[in-house]
Amino acid sequence: MFNFEELGQEIINELSHLIKEEVILTDARGFIRVSTDASRVNQFHEGALLCIKERKLFHMTENEVQKLRGVRKGIVIPIIINDKTIMVLGVTGEPEKIEPQTLLIRKVVELFVQDSIRRQEKDEKVREFEFFMIDWITSKSKDKQFYKRAELLDIQVEEYMQVVMIESMDGKRRFKVEDIDFFMSIQTIHPLLKASRWGQEKIILVLPKIDQKKLKIELENLLLHVKRKMKIKLAVGIGENTGYGELSKSFNQAERAVKVSQKNRRITFERELLFDLILHSLPRETKEQFIKRTVAPLLEYVELFQNLQVWFNENQSMKNTSEKLHIHKNTLVYRLQKVEELTGLSIMKSHDLFLIYLGIRLVEELDNS
Repeated sequence: MFNFEELGQEIINELSHLIKEEVILTDARGFIRVSTDASRVNQFHEGALLCIKERKLFHMTENEVQKLRGVRKGIVIPIIINDKTIMVLGVTGEPEKIEPQTLLIRKVVELFVQDSIRRQEKDEKVREFEFFMIDWITSKSKDKQFYKRAELLDIQVEEYMQVVMIESMDGKRRFKVEDIDFFMSIQTIHPLLKASRWGQEKIILVLPKIDQKKLKIELENLLLHVKRKMKIKLAVGIGENTGYGELSKSFNQAERAVKVSQKNRRITFERELLFDLILHSLPRETKEQFIKRTVAPLLEYVELFQNLQVWFNENQSMKNTSEKLHIHKNTLVYRLQKVEELTGLSIMKSHDLFLIYLGIRLVEELDNS
């Protein structure tokens, strides 16, 4: 039902702030699982077992201390959830004096347990939904079992046609279930939108047919809310409308687009990709071979390589690049000459310049992946 040690320790820690008396929690067999007195853990408590069988509060008087194993003076009381005794709470002290306090403490314990059960049930539903999303996206064939699962999850799969992928700009964010809840609470994209984590690094949105201009506007509003609330910037890639049977195609497109969005820092539709479409379609081995034949010698000169990146970003403007790098124009000229020496390619020739640029882009892509 739940992790007894983890939840029990959480309860004990909280109770230790509320009362001075010693507190124990036993399992349904009568063994102490957590205690403010660590020496009692794993000991058998015969009074707790009696409490479980009778399902009622017992005073542990001097008489019970003498007769029952593992017992100290105090009170034991069952914690009953959904008509099932799941544990026993024990509090040491004079029974008559501590009974009112013990009854109050029981309420606290019950709230902890009920909250834990609710969280666990929610986590199980989330995992079930995430597994379904994986099958929906990756499985080519959809059998009767698939449609039955969709029905249980209240998803009309035939209505969904498009995938949007969201990823943190820094690449280090691990999305939690609570983040999905937040996204869903503020999204105004579509009332039937479904959202799920894809691993822990990405979020995917699955959408019915929607006007693409409206989609972009609503996504921009969503990103603005997320930035304000969660203090993170998100990259967004959007696949094409493909129909529910081909969502894997839209997913792959969204995945390509989100990589580009990481670079251009704006919402990116896959249909907008031109040069990047070629980059992403090349096998890794081909990319590595191309780098080896073009810009590989520059990789040993980190500053030189970075200067070249800035030069391309500034559209080969010597003035703008020099100012951005805080160097003299002649220094930049010298460094570009060094690039030519190392690569054997001339920046004055369009063909060679394109090869250098493509090599740099491939290095950047492999670094990001």
